Amino acid sequence: MQVIFPDEEIHLLIDDVVKREIENQLNNINFESPFLNKRQTCEYLGISNNTLDSWIQKGLPVVRIGKTVRFNKIELNHWLQNQ
Repeated sequence: MQVIFPDEEIHLLIDDVVKREIENQLNNINFESPFLNKRQTCEYLGISNNTLDSWIQKGLPVVRIGKTVRFNKIELNHWLQNQ
């Protein structure tokens, strides 16, 4: 089976894919890394920044390096499973 798209439709599809990839790179979404920053963690868990701050106060594991805060995905998942 062969699918043929008109040239204009192909360009729109390619534009959409390229725009999404550029947006992902600009947002620095890198879920392959074992460590996430706060914004990535909120997106990974599907929660707001306020909820993340609340969970940190309740014991959510955090890696602090100076003022930098990172979250280990394995520890996040383990913590959530035990809540």
